[in-house]
Amino acid sequence: MQRSTKALAVGAAATAVAAGAAVLVAAGVRRGAAVGKVRRDKFDRWFDTLDTEGNDYITEENLREAADRVLGARGVPVESPMGLELREATHRLWTDFIAPAAEDDETRVSRKELRAALARHMLADRIAAASKLASVADAYFAISDEDGDGLISSGEFVQLMRNWNGVDYVESHRLFEYLDADHDNRISPDEWRRAIFGFFLSGERGHPANDLMGKVGSPILAPADF
Repeated sequence: MQRSTKALAVGAAATAVAAGAAVLVAAGVRRGAAVGKVRRDKFDRWFDTLDTEGNDYITEENLREAADRVLGARGVPVESPMGLELREATHRLWTDFIAPAAEDDETRVSRKELRAALARHMLADRIAAASKLASVADAYFAISDEDGDGLISSGEFVQLMRNWNGVDYVESHRLFEYLDADHDNRISPDEWRRAIFGFFLSGERGHPANDLMGKVGSPILAPADF
């Protein structure tokens, strides 16, 4: 079985549990709630990791570049099945959640527009958003699971964090320990989905997944070779 197929099969087996995690994320938060400071800080950090040109706009190409850094670190060609799968997931992230908020130029989104886009197209219906985000999570899981064992090791996680979001070694290991809920030194598909859901959907202060794109206020590092 190919690595991507194996990893996604394991992820599919956890679908029901992951859906339950999305419900827990949404619990106690009314539909259509404002972004709030916690989410605003997270979304701004994500924006900063994507705005590599520093022009206060992001484009779909910026999302593709982030995905391609992960592929490059793994030595996986963009044209491969796994590469195309990650590219497609990135495209859906842009078209489903971000692009609809573009105003002056439909090909680029400002920081303010990104916040509005995620509030309107993601936070307004968290359960529907979780269903869409699951495929994005699975695509990144598959490319991160380098040895194809259906789990992400600490080394694989550190590589993903550095090349995807510019997160340093120490911060990546701290985040790994938080996300490894059962403390087996591996991140399962379900734990990884919870991390994605937690970053995008939770407004809880101190949530372990809040730093998935890097700790707010910390430097964004350039991608590194592993």
